[in-house]
Amino acid sequence: MSMISDESEMDLEKCVQTYEEEEIELPADSSVGQLTYFLAPYFFEKKWISDIIASLLGAFLSPSIVRLPYFILRDFYQYPYELKLLDVLSPLWMIIHYFLCFTFSFWNFIDNRKKVKIEQKVLQQLLKEVAEMDLTGDPVAWQRIASRVNHFSEEGGHHYPLFYSEEHCMRFFVREIVTPIECQTYDIRCYQEGSTVVNFWKNPPNKALTERALANYNKCVESFGKLSHTAEKDEFRDGIFEKFHSIFNTSLFYLVIIELGSFMIMMLTFIISMISCAIFNSFATPH
Repeated sequence: MSMISDESEMDLEKCVQTYEEEEIELPADSSVGQLTYFLAPYFFEKKWISDIIASLLGAFLSPSIVRLPYFILRDFYQYPYELKLLDVLSPLWMIIHYFLCFTFSFWNFIDNRKKVKIEQKVLQQLLKEVAEMDLTGDPVAWQRIASRVNHFSEEGGHHYPLFYSEEHCMRFFVREIVTPIECQTYDIRCYQEGSTVVNFWKNPPNKALTERALANYNKCVESFGKLSHTAEKDEFRDGIFEKFHSIFNTSLFYLVIIELGSFMIMMLTFIISMISCAIFNSFATPH
């Protein structure tokens, strides 16, 4: 019995030593990694070019539409009225609208980063790692899985990590793999050759690999079982995404309030002016 116990302890020590030798790198672990995770795809995918063009277009068109009541009021009170170029293309209004449009575009990009677009080969690697990993015995199992999948993805030609943190990886697995199987929709989607969306489950080898990963997942501790309902309910919650979401939502809220407030004030002023003018004209008209 003692020999068996000693052998078990030696195997455990070897396992721990192997785990310790493996370097785990995730974007969430460092400030540089966090910036790389969010900014690298923004530049590599040239998203910033389309955002700048769309923001400039919005900054050019929106002020003219929003300031329409202002032009009407000026025309109503000031006659003759000479329209100047700076009245239409007001620098202050264009700057406000540019930041409004750009903030919305960048917020939309950050919000979409939590939705992982995974290639078929990378998804196969993820399922292989989940199927072979000791999810109950290794305290950093999902960190290890996320790190390995990120390295595999980068070796395949991706310029940036796929998963931000171990929680991001775990919730992706639950949301995209476990939930469709539990709901019996089997709608497990991935990308093939960059753009074509395919159903991963319909391929027999992929189906067998998915079942292996799911079987190993089901052996996890009971708390992991509750995760499927949590992930299905709120999709994905992570600190950095919530911070970005809160910051940009607040910025957009105040900018839109200012925009709508100024528009409504000018419209109400115009309506009140028209009503007042009609009343005064009715009294001034001889009967």
